[in-house]
This record gives sequence, structure tokens and C-alpha cells, in this order.
Amino acid sequence: MIVAWTGHRPDLFADASTARATVVDTARDLLHQEPLERFLVGGQRGVDTWAAEAAVDFGVPFTVVLPFDVPDFTLDWTDTDRDRLLDSLARADQVRVAGGYSERNRLLAAEADLLVAVWTGRAGGGTAETLAFAQQFATPIRDVRLTASPSTGRQAGRGI
Repeated sequence: MIVAWTGHRPDLFADASTARATVVDTARDLLHQEPLERFLVGGQRGVDTWAAEAAVDFGVPFTVVLPFDVPDFTLDWTDTDRDRLLDSLARADQVRVAGGYSERNRLLAAEADLLVAVWTGRAGGGTAETLAFAQQFATPIRDVRLTASPSTGRQAGRGI
């Protein structure tokens, strides 16, 4: 089974450590259900990063599908966040550059046997778009909802 992951950046969750633990627990649960061929992750901070790290920890091959090349994608990132992405890229079996956020989100939904969404239910942004693509392609969805940060309503931008 190929499992794609989508979800929010850490700051959009009320408790980022709970969100990270949820990703790890969900990955572990999936491993116990059936053999996993690979994870597909989008390279963003938060759920994508945590899913890539879980893949490494559990020995699941994974592909990172970036929307843009690393310098453009991480232009406003901290050095620590950029280093975590670079570490994931070095450990990935495959790295692809999709040519934009929507194309990355479409590929994740189209190429997966299951899409896992760890998010808050917030409308708009990349997570909601990836879920819409999954519905369009009839890709099964595992919808994991967590509490949003109180500042979520003021957040904007892609990758949320």
C-alpha cells in the first residue's frame, strides 16, 4: 500500500507535540494493518516532516514530492527547518519536484492508495486542496482531526 500524508504546519495545531505523536501513532497503526510499500510526503514543515521521520524510524521507503526546488521552497524557513528537510531528502528513496503546490497536492492524492490527513479541518490551503483531489480521484482518506491553534484564523499562505 502506498500512503500519502497531508496536514498542517506545527503552528496551526493547538499542541504540535500531540500532532507529531499522532502522525507517529498513525504510521505505526498502518504498519500493523498491512504491508506498506511506501510513504509519499510533500516536504512541508509539520505533518510532512513528521511522516518522513516516521518512515525512517519504521523502515518504510518514502518519496518526497516538493512543489519547488529547495531554495525556492524554503526561502522563508529557519535554518533548523531547512536542515530537517535536507536530512529527509538525503534519506528519501526518491525526491521529485512537481512544479507548484497544486501539482504536488494532485500527485500525492493521485498516486496514493490511501491519503492520511492530520489536520484541524481548516478550509483553504494545501491540506484542503489535497483532500479535494483525493475525493476527485476516489482515493480513500483517513481523516485525523486535531484541535487548532487559537491563532489559526489569522494564518495565511500555502502549505497549511
